[in-house]
Amino acid sequence: MKINEGIYLVGSGGAGCMISNSVDCHVYLIESSEGHALIDAGVGLEVERVIDNIKKEGLDPQDINHLFLTHTHADHAGSTKALKDMLGLKVYVSKAEAHLLRSSDLMDQGLDVAIIDGIYPQGYKFPNCEPDVELNGGETINIGEWELTTIHTPGHSKGSICYLLKRDGRVVLFSGDVVVHGGKLMFLNCEGSVMKDMRESMPKLANLGIEELYPGHGCFLCAGGQEHVNNALEALKHLTPPPNAF
Repeated sequence: MKINEGIYLVGSGGAGCMISNSVDCHVYLIESSEGHALIDAGVGLEVERVIDNIKKEGLDPQDINHLFLTHTHADHAGSTKALKDMLGLKVYVSKAEAHLLRSSDLMDQGLDVAIIDGIYPQGYKFPNCEPDVELNGGETINIGEWELTTIHTPGHSKGSICYLLKRDGRVVLFSGDVVVHGGKLMFLNCEGSVMKDMRESMPKLANLGIEELYPGHGCFLCAGGQEHVNNALEALKHLTPPPNAF
């Protein structure tokens, strides 16, 4: 489904629009005249549904050249290997989590409890994939008409990255699981999810003039995104835990 000019939602599970596997995060496609890019990949259980959604929008999956992962939790990164094998795209991931994409299982990420809780299905295995580019944060990459800047924002996970995109005066943030609608944050009871890291990294998102805010789950915003980010920044200043999306 087309969200805004040049931005499509091509995957989304039970915490979103249910247009692909129920475990999938939001999977976004950024359209450009020089090849398209995906933000996140989904869990890897029904990759063909994401591909079909792309085709239904009149886009050719073979024109997708880049896949930018916000982090390596399975609902965001499990489809990476399949998409790379099918489309030959280049995979970008935080340097802090490249080893998890390359060789980890859910236990390495502290998410084995997600199977116990019924979030991931019994017997689920994370498909490992070799990344092409390891990001430190602060890189600028041109995707056709778009200028993409990486922002390392650990807190939800050690290697969480937000992607700031600009084009023709638009300022767009893909925030993964760092911050969602309402300024709520996403802390988990697992390895790598650390409030101190969030408190120290989130100020990087201040004063960016964010208009469109596209998180990994839940509602997305086509205007007024900075206000929601600012709500999260304010909540992190206080002694009590900030509002959590879970």
